[in-house]
Amino acid sequence: MNISNIPEYFLWFMIYAILGWAWESFITSVPQRRFVNRGFLNGPYCPIYGVGALLFIFGTNYIENPILRFLAGAIIACALEYVTSWALEKIFKARWWDYTPRRFNLNGRICLEGFLVFGIAAVVIPYIHQYIADFTAQFTPAFINSAFSICLIILVTDIVITNRALTRFNRILREYQRAIDRRRLDFLEFIRRGRRVFEMRIGSTHRIRNVLSYQQRRILAAFPHFDSTRYEEALARIRKLNTESRRNVIIERQVKKATKKAERKSSHAARKKARKKATARARSNRRK
Repeated sequence: MNISNIPEYFLWFMIYAILGWAWESFITSVPQRRFVNRGFLNGPYCPIYGVGALLFIFGTNYIENPILRFLAGAIIACALEYVTSWALEKIFKARWWDYTPRRFNLNGRICLEGFLVFGIAAVVIPYIHQYIADFTAQFTPAFINSAFSICLIILVTDIVITNRALTRFNRILREYQRAIDRRRLDFLEFIRRGRRVFEMRIGSTHRIRNVLSYQQRRILAAFPHFDSTRYEEALARIRKLNTESRRNVIIERQVKKATKKAERKSSHAARKKARKKATARARSNRRK
């Protein structure tokens, strides 16, 4: 590992982070039959995958025995996942994933299934990395340094934005939990009393879309096991309202689509009827 090659290593990190995001989004989107941005950040990357790949490359690349590489990679990746889960919980007062329902888990942070997948990845990645290393080697140092600077700025900016959004979300949860504990207020009533306005309603169901930002709603949808360690009841109610709001948006879109289709069909039928009348009138005039 050469310090002068850090910009190139960072590009490797970004490539693996993007591949990890694509994989996570794919396995999450297929069961739900809709696209789910599975990333913790806004951009199309999962940094934990980039870090894990670099640990495999520099930590297990010199182990020739595939069994030992499997074990070393699995242990390294599970340690990374455990520390990441612990750190996110301490920073944001929330758990992002929970393997408690699965057998052979450790405090719900890591599990045997993940251990096996990480071990296989540790064996496979060195072969994949040959192509990625060849890909980045074809660029000039100036291009790599420029790409490094741009990607670093984007990543740091995304981290700052995400941190602000989650800090605000924790503030909303705290205020709402206090309202629940004090007066058992319904969330909508709490928002009204706080003079926060939200958008339109379908029947009697209000949207929460002006209360939570896009990123906050996305995280609730992308991480179904996201759970606050302090404000569980508040989060459960907000999650329910967010689900209802998303369902109402889908219904509204379907209604608009059906309405437009009916209007097009109606106008087409009217035009067809008018053409028939015009044809009949023309034939009548010819007979005369």
